[in-house]
Amino acid sequence: MALTRVRRGALPRCLAGALLLAGSALWEPAAAQYSGFGFPFFGNQWFDQRPPWVPRHRDLPRPRQPREREPASITTPPPPHKPDVAPAKTGIVIGDSMAEWLAYGLEQAYAESADIGVVRKVRQSTGLIDQCKGELRKWVEQSLANEKPVFVAIMIGINDRHSMQACGPPGKSDGVKSATYPFRSKEWAEAYGTEVHEAISLLKSKGVPVFWVGLPPAKNIRDVDIGFLNDVFRERAEKDGIGYIDVWDVFVDEDGDFSMRGPDVNGQTRLLRAADGHNFTKQGARKLALYLEREISRTVLHPAPAEPPVAARETNTPPVKPNERPIAGPVVPLTEAPPVKGDALLGAASTAPADARLLGGESAAPARGRADDFSWPRAQEAPAVVQEGPGYAQEGSGVVPRSGKPSARRSSRKPGENAH
Repeated sequence: MALTRVRRGALPRCLAGALLLAGSALWEPAAAQYSGFGFPFFGNQWFDQRPPWVPRHRDLPRPRQPREREPASITTPPPPHKPDVAPAKTGIVIGDSMAEWLAYGLEQAYAESADIGVVRKVRQSTGLIDQCKGELRKWVEQSLANEKPVFVAIMIGINDRHSMQACGPPGKSDGVKSATYPFRSKEWAEAYGTEVHEAISLLKSKGVPVFWVGLPPAKNIRDVDIGFLNDVFRERAEKDGIGYIDVWDVFVDEDGDFSMRGPDVNGQTRLLRAADGHNFTKQGARKLALYLEREISRTVLHPAPAEPPVAARETNTPPVKPNERPIAGPVVPLTEAPPVKGDALLGAASTAPADARLLGGESAAPARGRADDFSWPRAQEAPAVVQEGPGYAQEGSGVVPRSGKPSARRSSRKPGENAH
């Protein structure tokens, strides 16, 4: 009886142990089931031939690409480098802190060329609004006084995003307080446009090409404010006949938002703006001056040959050889009426042949007998020339046509005579 109880109690334990062994065997990977008979604690040195561990591609350490670090806050570009050989030509870049970065970018473009140099005429915090003091005009005149540039480029206005005071006639101060125009108002735009016009007039006094470079987007400055200033610059530049260079799209992303990074002049994505989002890096300054460099190359360094005036082109026509066919004949207007002769009035309605055919849709009458003559009945054709010869006779003549056979010879005898 006691033995039966022991056997009944050992049976569940054996089943539990068997399930534990089976579970541990199934838990091993498939490759381990064929080494050591499927049990990790029944290992055998003859059957346990596991391949050495080979690191997978995803287990290998990936080298990190060095990320371009944002530079510290840059406020000014490096000072201009004095070339060993004086350039043959020089250009002036005038304006505020933005203009200084523009000049730095041009200096990089012409660093290895002795054809042209760049002269900086900048004031960091200047602007076109000087509260009717006239200091800006004096500064521009002094900057251009002793220079002989081949071009002048200006970039200014980032510090003019505030209200401006209306300036009255010079020399008249009757104590009346002048009006103040808020920024981006219609009056402000008109008064500011006058200041832009005066600055352009001073720059054009040198008699060289003048370029006005627009403002780029900047961090922590509303796009509508900078866009409003660029609209004023573009309008006045077109009216005064100077070149306007737009650099807005260079420093925005695909959605048109401000971007610190972008493609450089070589197409590589680089950091273009400094940490403050206002100044530029070396690559950004070079990209800022790229479009100005192209205009200078097109208009100053490699200008297109000037075309002769119309009067000169008409008088200096090359002589035509007697046997040479002219390239083009005289110009004859198709709708011009013939000159009026006789007693006809000048205002009388007259229709030129060309008007009836080209404007009225009438076609010219075809020549008689031509392929496009579809008139019926056909006109009498001229009689064809009849070839004379054997077997032919002309019409109306008394000649009888002869046949090809020889005719019978007539007898000389009379009908009543008989041959003997």
